[in-house]
Amino acid sequence: MVTILLACGCTAHLPVKQTLLENDTQLKTKSGATFTAPKGWFVTSSKEFIVLEDPDRQLLMVLLENHEPNAAQAIESGWEHYRPEFARVVKQSIQIPPQDGLDEVTQVSYETTTQEERIILGVGLRKNKTWYVVLLDSTRAALDRRNAQVMTALTSLKVPGAEPESFAGKKAHPLDAKKLKAFAAFVEDARQQSKVPGAAIAIVQGDKIIFERGFGVTPASLFMIGSTTKSLTTLMMAKLIDEGKFTWDTPVTRISPTFALGDEAATKKLEMKYTMCACTGLPRQDMDLLFHYSKETPETRVKEMGAMKPTTGFGETFQYSNGLVSAGGYIAALAAGSEKDLGLAYDAAMQSRVFDPIGMKSTTFDFNVVAQKEHALPHGADLNLNYIPMRIEDEQWVTSIRPAGGAWSNVQDMARYIMFELTKGTTGSAAKRRESQVKISDKVSYGLGLMMADDHGVQVMGHDGNTMGFSSGMFFMPEQQVGAVILTNAQGAGAFTGAVRRRLMELLFDGKAEAQETLTTNLNLWKEISKKGLENVSFSPDRNWLSKIAGTYANKSLGTVTIRLSGEKAILDASEWKSPVAQKTEKDGVRKLILTNSPVAGLEFIPEEHAGKTTLKLETAQQKYVFEPIKL
Repeated sequence: MVTILLACGCTAHLPVKQTLLENDTQLKTKSGATFTAPKGWFVTSSKEFIVLEDPDRQLLMVLLENHEPNAAQAIESGWEHYRPEFARVVKQSIQIPPQDGLDEVTQVSYETTTQEERIILGVGLRKNKTWYVVLLDSTRAALDRRNAQVMTALTSLKVPGAEPESFAGKKAHPLDAKKLKAFAAFVEDARQQSKVPGAAIAIVQGDKIIFERGFGVTPASLFMIGSTTKSLTTLMMAKLIDEGKFTWDTPVTRISPTFALGDEAATKKLEMKYTMCACTGLPRQDMDLLFHYSKETPETRVKEMGAMKPTTGFGETFQYSNGLVSAGGYIAALAAGSEKDLGLAYDAAMQSRVFDPIGMKSTTFDFNVVAQKEHALPHGADLNLNYIPMRIEDEQWVTSIRPAGGAWSNVQDMARYIMFELTKGTTGSAAKRRESQVKISDKVSYGLGLMMADDHGVQVMGHDGNTMGFSSGMFFMPEQQVGAVILTNAQGAGAFTGAVRRRLMELLFDGKAEAQETLTTNLNLWKEISKKGLENVSFSPDRNWLSKIAGTYANKSLGTVTIRLSGEKAILDASEWKSPVAQKTEKDGVRKLILTNSPVAGLEFIPEEHAGKTTLKLETAQQKYVFEPIKL
């Protein structure tokens, strides 16, 4: 650790001494609670507080303890003691299902202005009569790029008296007919509660598929598996490595000399394994994938990487880049043979190295093939959380980046894949995929297209996936020789898939019956957050305001969008998709256009006046896109 003496502290009553952490470091509070502070962060300690600041000094976390009678007072008292001038208005207070032996968890968010681009939170975690309060004040961009480090600190918190449930050392029960009947009943009930149109599930135990069933669909129905595709892509790469085509350490430019990121140093460092590790510091840039995708090809997507730059250091923290995974998969496939077309090379490599050897007879990337087979229809959620059927063509945004998330499969094929992972995934170059590359939280890390988790003492590996109208979960437990796949045709069905996974763990290890309560709580949270978000939304926007905004706008990265008046309403048309718009008025008076229909419900555009002309601004946490008006 390096101690730094400051000319003045950022908070007057704190000591003027900070420590720069040279490694992940366990810190202890006055009551004996411990947590892990991230490498490269600054720590300031006093008798009352432990303060963490990120390397860029844009994110601040404060940990303190008190004995207030409830969460609201505990968090309010925390702000009063740390920052007496704090006077933010509470935006929303939500109850979060407590885990790891805690008695209560509450999160409070505060109002900020649009211009501030900040997120300010207070979190209260209670065990017995002690509140462990975490205060967070961050720019949106800093929290986005450092979220994994924040979560690692929060989830590593171990408080006196809290004993997490543990399945460590327990033998998994055989899932007999009685247990599977109870499981199926839970799944169907959970599906109805979650309003998921269709789900298909398969379970593998030992060397057998012991459960294969559709709920509202059949086991043969094809679903998009989204980012679960990444695990298949890295398996293809491992097969090519075993053939001697390249190694995990081969520089990307040795296979593709013209490949470049927007940062020369990062390009030079980039090895094949780093395209799949989510550890290069390259952030998500998914807006570039959702606009005018019908014109994009694998070649144009790989070329786009030349404009993308890391926002954190190599190996520093988890940041998830679909574009980089896609490029890695395509470039690996180039090494497989003489095919120079990136898409054809990738499809051929996946077929010959993964699908055919495993026996995944129905899995494909071809939408035309899917249209001729039994398939589930995607469903996106609108602003009121109603699931709306979509065309399968609405998912073609992923075609040009298919190594990152474009596979269609069914539970029959995915069960075979899980059996491969359980029996052969530890051999050859495939084993490298299971080595942790970067932390996502205290008990979850990312390998190469696989996530590794310590789930209540059991090692679980796998990868979830989400597209505009599908959600999937695939996981397996190597030691217990158990695995499962959950496929749904609903956008954002994480509450359902998470509850199903928890119920399976309960049946395997005699776990506490928490799945139903957690599902109910998460669904209510989703509704509560959505309801709060709609308080300042008008589905009948001011027509005079709309008439001034109507027209066509262009952005060099995302192409054109057109806002057209339609009766008393307006439509935003981005060619491949379109949606009615509502008017969202923030507390600071800023008016926004918010899209109301799937697959893009919730996307916001901010009209702004510049030199007598109106522009539209679309923001994500780390990117800003300005659409300029054009005349057609």
